[in-house]
Amino acid sequence: MRILFHGPGTSSYLPEIHLPNTSGLSHPATEKLAGLRDTHSLTSNRGNLIHGEAPSRIFACRRRRSAFANLGTLHRLFGPRLGEVLSNRFDLLVLSAANFISEKKELARLRDALNVIGDAVPMMVLGAGMQGEPELSKMHPSVQEILDIYNRRARVFGVRGHQTEAWLHKNGFTNARALGCPSMFVFPSSILSISAEAAIEAGERANVMAAGYLTFKGGRNYERGVKLAKALQNIRSSYVFQDEFFAYGDLIDARGSFNDATCTGDRERLNAFLTKHTKIPVNFSNYYYFSETSAWRQVALTHDVYIGDRFHGGVAALQVGRPGIFLSHDNRVAELTDFFDLPRMTTDELISEGVAKAIKTRLAPDAIARVKETYAKRFANFKAEMEKHDIRVLTST
Repeated sequence: MRILFHGPGTSSYLPEIHLPNTSGLSHPATEKLAGLRDTHSLTSNRGNLIHGEAPSRIFACRRRRSAFANLGTLHRLFGPRLGEVLSNRFDLLVLSAANFISEKKELARLRDALNVIGDAVPMMVLGAGMQGEPELSKMHPSVQEILDIYNRRARVFGVRGHQTEAWLHKNGFTNARALGCPSMFVFPSSILSISAEAAIEAGERANVMAAGYLTFKGGRNYERGVKLAKALQNIRSSYVFQDEFFAYGDLIDARGSFNDATCTGDRERLNAFLTKHTKIPVNFSNYYYFSETSAWRQVALTHDVYIGDRFHGGVAALQVGRPGIFLSHDNRVAELTDFFDLPRMTTDELISEGVAKAIKTRLAPDAIARVKETYAKRFANFKAEMEKHDIRVLTST
């Protein structure tokens, strides 16, 4: 099967020369955080790399005849011929979605591409989720139309959890099925091997990988970032950026603010900057920013536990068998953690309990056993759903 994967599964620049057997380029080496701005635009929020790559990693396909692409970009290239062009080259379109069911989104380019493609190529949607408590009538017309297209034409309209499924069914999109995020199905053996014994034994000495919204006053989710910094005071921890450092002003233009070879920011400058702007002593051991997922997973492997406010930052840890505690403040993280029975708490609870107690209680053996039991069921259901449509899942439990 030849599959076209629509989604940010790579952070490489795609060639525009239209020659066969050419491939994309990675970003140039940079000594500045600001130097990452252009390559960041290829995927936006770096968590998109984790979920965007997933379908291509888990589905059997003719890999030399399959590809990543953006349907909106292809529509600009081929116009009304897009359906014909794709039908001659691919047997299936797989769209890895995220939080697009929102009153804040506008997806006219994707809608226009899907309308031109029509029924020329079968499609599948995975990981769709809603943001907040949207009203259908208040959404941009492009998002409303896309939901209708997915409901009518997608062979599988997979959504991340039961809350999104219920909302869609209530609004008439009854083909939606809660299947979870595909990123959870890339390395099932790792997730089923998770143990928290080392993290529990280490307690306050545990090496924590964190992620969230560390920014300055007035920045997005500033209070959540301050609380995370407070919760991790005096804890050995590293922080993984996804997009927030682009708001750090002149700091990101300083030479040496980023070491591209090690994927790390200048910890002294960053600690000083965040201490100043959060009014809390910030002393992370490392600051990371990843342009590909293997490096992300390798760093996760060097830590005992993930504790953070970004779901896919935690998935990177789960994918190498490290336990995670997800800090939940909205329905995005709550829905996914509920679907997979993953440990979650608020940052206020983490501050109150302390890291050692949170690890001991939230990652107790019975909690880890429950994660694995639920996960095995979710994976089996996902695999069975794909098999109904002649899609073979390569990974196995």
